[in-house]
Amino acid sequence: MSQRQHGGLGKKQNPPAPNFQPTKKNDSGHSGIWSVVLKNHHVSGSLFIILLSLGLYFNTIWHDYALDDRAVIQDNRFTQQGFAGIPLLLRTFYWQGFWDDNAGLYRPLSMITFAIEWQISPGNPHLSHATNVILYAISGYLLFVVLSLLLSKYNKFLPFLISVLYTAHPIHTEVVANIKSRDEILCFLLFLLTLFFILRYIRKKSIPSLIFSVISYFLCLLSKESAVTFLFIFPAVLYFFTEVPFKSYLRILLPFVITLIAYLILRLLILDAITTTKIYTYLDNSLVSAPNIGIRLATSIYILGKYLWLLIIPFPLSYDYSFLEIPFRQWTDYQTLIPLVIYTGAGIFACYNILTGKKDLFSFGIFFFFVTIAIVSNVFFLIGATMAERFLYIPSLGFCMIAGTLILKVFKVPLFVQTNTSIASQVPKNRLLWSLLFVILTIFSYLVINRNKDWENSLILFEKDVAATPGSSRTHYNFGTVALARYNRNNPDTAANNKALATALAELTQSLAIDPYSPLALMNIANTYYLQGNYPLAIEKATQSLVYNPGDAKAFSVLGNAFYRVRAYPQAVETLQKSIQLKYYTSETYNFLGGAYVGLSNLPDAILAYQKAIELDKTNVELVSNLASVYGMSKNYPQAIYYFKKATILKPDNPQFYLMISTTFMNMGKQDSALYYADLASKIQTRR
Repeated sequence: MSQRQHGGLGKKQNPPAPNFQPTKKNDSGHSGIWSVVLKNHHVSGSLFIILLSLGLYFNTIWHDYALDDRAVIQDNRFTQQGFAGIPLLLRTFYWQGFWDDNAGLYRPLSMITFAIEWQISPGNPHLSHATNVILYAISGYLLFVVLSLLLSKYNKFLPFLISVLYTAHPIHTEVVANIKSRDEILCFLLFLLTLFFILRYIRKKSIPSLIFSVISYFLCLLSKESAVTFLFIFPAVLYFFTEVPFKSYLRILLPFVITLIAYLILRLLILDAITTTKIYTYLDNSLVSAPNIGIRLATSIYILGKYLWLLIIPFPLSYDYSFLEIPFRQWTDYQTLIPLVIYTGAGIFACYNILTGKKDLFSFGIFFFFVTIAIVSNVFFLIGATMAERFLYIPSLGFCMIAGTLILKVFKVPLFVQTNTSIASQVPKNRLLWSLLFVILTIFSYLVINRNKDWENSLILFEKDVAATPGSSRTHYNFGTVALARYNRNNPDTAANNKALATALAELTQSLAIDPYSPLALMNIANTYYLQGNYPLAIEKATQSLVYNPGDAKAFSVLGNAFYRVRAYPQAVETLQKSIQLKYYTSETYNFLGGAYVGLSNLPDAILAYQKAIELDKTNVELVSNLASVYGMSKNYPQAIYYFKKATILKPDNPQFYLMISTTFMNMGKQDSALYYADLASKIQTRR
């Protein structure tokens, strides 16, 4: 039989399927599926994959929280309750501990692991990163084991090659380096575990194995909703890789159908009990704003082409592909037509082989990729993101199956072997093949390790990915926002602060150029202008922001502060009061409100405002001094003296406070006391 006939590209014969039937105890003392595992995967291969996983992502362990880690860990009130938060995580929608928008997601398993880690070591990102790396290494090992079982009649090098390509692929960096994406890791790991126990059940007719497989699948569903697609993968595995008769499919798959139904009912009960529902906008998924369904679908096909390109050439990578990094496409665009032809051709090829009973790994890889990418493709329904590299985490296995098989065919390495052929004899001795694998691993390792550095924290990530996806309004907004956050109010004249404000203004302006209707960008631009002392432009941008988001309390705060700075006191009072009503305020808010009331000669309300400010910041000497001054202006001299004396306690080396006490006593007609405090002020001034 020729190599082409074996390979599955020309006239084909079905590869011999693993005979997953009950076996007797063998000579080595091992039985059942464990015997299959021991026979079909190398200890050295397993060790290599584990060490490869750990080596590629070891540098992420020392990273901080980044991106969505804030929502699931840092600022999540349920996660931060540790063990006590687990019941809440089980009965609430995804991220409810962070926000009130129910996006229709239910993924409690990864959240529970975050709560456990918080209980063990609160606020420790290194523990969480280490967990991700370990889980990824376990996934790589388990993938090798499962592939060795499924491909037991293939060349023993093939499952190793596929596992190595999958483990090293740079498209996985987001999933491993971003703690939040543990939902993807757990989903895939539990899928592999489910397959493992299914194969054990088929081979040994072991009811405990069936129970374990069902439990694994249920946990897989609790990790991420995309696990529903695996219900199509399970029968495909039976068809392509086992000799299980069709009449037995229902018996094997029925427990998983029941498990899926039970999960869907549980999910419905939990999510429907919560009334607040998030509606996706163009900011979440730019396809929402597509002019019509034809353009939307054409753009979705173009995105599928980008996915394929990133699997082949995984550079540059980005955490975000939102509005408007991916421009809308027409069906006549070659960038739409090329992926359409590729996907259509691959689909026809796989369908033809399946319908004609030709079971080759190319067809299974295509089927696996199509099924697992479908739910996030935006072709059948819109999801909460335009595109994301994490969506390729599971589908990339199908790509690696195709790539691994193709590599062996190109280098004329037999895909199938006789059952009695030794493992050692099946390891390719083709130097070109090993050279290619070395080059691929070297390039992939370099890309992974360097990409990991970008995920060290949000600031580094946002700065790096602006260059990778310059068309995204969000990447510019995020970078500008974290740059703005680096401004230090306690040291406003430093070069670092000036650079932070300049960077923030440039990036936020670029974000606004891409999305002119972004209230968040407008509001942060207003805040940047305010910190630069450009109060008229701050007023202009904050006012524009409120046109698009009338309930933005922070915009009212910035606007009120700017009005106060330009002495537009009536407007300052109005906007600062709105900020307070919306529960967005600090001691500075009440300080400026008090100052605005003074400017309007409304001393009673000024006193109330300053009192509120002091309640929020009792040790702020400026607030105490301001309140004392207003009491003096109101001729309430005892209270004025009381608060000026409090100011001297907070800052005893300031002679001005003693002079104000002296002046107040003079206004009361108490010359002796006035002279005493005037003398104290003189002595302090002399010492300075």
